[in-house]
Amino acid sequence: MVSMTDFPALLRELTAIPGISGHEGAIARHMADRLRAFTPDIHIDPIDNVFARFGGTSGKTVAVLAHLDTVGMMVKKINPDGTLGVVRIGGINLKAAPGTHVVVGDGERRIPGIVGVRSAHLAQPGDEAARTDADLYIDVGGKVDGIEITTPIHYAHNEVRLANGFYSAPYLDDRAGCALLIALAEYLKSNPSEHSVYLIGVVQEETTAVGITHLLSVIRPHAALFVDGSVSYDTPDTRGRGETALGAGVVLSAFLYISGIGGWHAHRGLRNRLKTLSRQLAIPFQQDAVHGLMADSRAAVPLAIPSAVLGIPMRGKHAPLETLHLDDLNAALRLLEAYISQPEIF
Repeated sequence: MVSMTDFPALLRELTAIPGISGHEGAIARHMADRLRAFTPDIHIDPIDNVFARFGGTSGKTVAVLAHLDTVGMMVKKINPDGTLGVVRIGGINLKAAPGTHVVVGDGERRIPGIVGVRSAHLAQPGDEAARTDADLYIDVGGKVDGIEITTPIHYAHNEVRLANGFYSAPYLDDRAGCALLIALAEYLKSNPSEHSVYLIGVVQEETTAVGITHLLSVIRPHAALFVDGSVSYDTPDTRGRGETALGAGVVLSAFLYISGIGGWHAHRGLRNRLKTLSRQLAIPFQQDAVHGLMADSRAAVPLAIPSAVLGIPMRGKHAPLETLHLDDLNAALRLLEAYISQPEIF
């Protein structure tokens, strides 16, 4: 099992690789290389979903999934002064965006930039937060060759090791889930499951939440466990809205909903099985039901595939720095190991 001291190195590695939604090629190839150390049965599909297969003999198939893609921006307009107008790719945190260090481009040439912000000495009412894409622009220092309309933009990499097991970096949603896939692959190499297990890195969760639909329809697992970032309510601006907190365990959500997209319900039998295992093994877990949050687990419902979400509680989701607690990663890993090691699907 990956220990707490190993996760920071893995997160540092994974969060440094760009991969905004629709541009997951680099992280897909990296995940394939990482997973190949534990099984030769690795594939990348035409839209960059990556999956590793570990064979079993029970006749049952379990899929464990985490999304590869991140939120970000894309160049919408190149202004005469060289500043860049943008369109958001996924739900970046507008409140946290101004003044952020970003990188324009995800290929060989990567151009540093800053999300523009008016000087405090010139502040006007309403400057406290950007409200729409039109309030954002990227300053790259003037005219720069190599930038065109639709060039992707991502947060620059950073890492902050806070006290007491708290860890901050960009794109922990969902590179934390990707780290768990690698850790679980390492476990499976030494501890084969009686079930066939697919570990899948998924594309386009942040924009469509259906990038996994075709692959799920081909694999048709008997159960699908989606590992993703979840919300927490343990800061001064969120207390009272719910009970999940960093360091208190993996989050087993029952219901997710976003207006305009729809909702998702966890399979009751599968979720109850995860709760039972957690209690039996003293694995800390939390429960939640969330408006304003969605996962690609919604793609499993039309296919009648029982699904559950194992959430890693995070502060500041979709901001330039997101924060998690390393204990919650270890709790999620213990639960995943326990689930794939027992004969019951649910």
